Amino acid sequence: MGVNKKPSGAPRRAYYPSGPWVGGIRPVSSTSFKEEPKSKKKKEPKLPNPDPNNYKIVKAEEVNGYLILMINYPDCTNYEGNKILLFKGVTLLDIVNQKYIDPHFFEDSKIHSPIARFVPTGEGWKWAKSFAVKSIGDE
Repeated sequence: MGVNKKPSGAPRRAYYPSGPWVGGIRPVSSTSFKEEPKSKKKKEPKLPNPDPNNYKIVKAEEVNGYLILMINYPDCTNYEGNKILLFKGVTLLDIVNQKYIDPHFFEDSKIHSPIARFVPTGEGWKWAKSFAVKSIGDE
C-alpha cells in the first residue's frame, strides 16, 4: 500500500506460493504436509513366491509315467496357495525324498521340475489327467 491510499477491495493473498521468506532465506519445507500427487496410483503388493520348503501335498496321482500333484503352499497368496503340477518320469517317492518342491520350471537335472502347471481347480485336475492319459508313447 502506498502513502495516503486506502486498501483496495481486492482479496488479499493468504500465502505466498513459495512460502514467506524471512531475511531473504527460504524456509525449510516440511514433509509432513506434502500431499501425494493424485495421478500416482498405489502399487499392487507383489505376490510372494511359494516357499519350496513349506508345502503340503493335498492330492497325488500317477498316470502313464506322469505324476500329477495338487500342492498347497501356505506362504503363497494367489489361488490360496494351491498349485497343480505335472511331472514326467518321477514317482511320488522321488518327489518326497527331494524334500522341497518348487513349482517353477528348471532345466537342472538334479531338481525334479514340473513340465506343466494347471489352474488349481477340479477342471485343472481333469486337464492334467487328460494330458497324461493322451500322451501315451509320445516322446
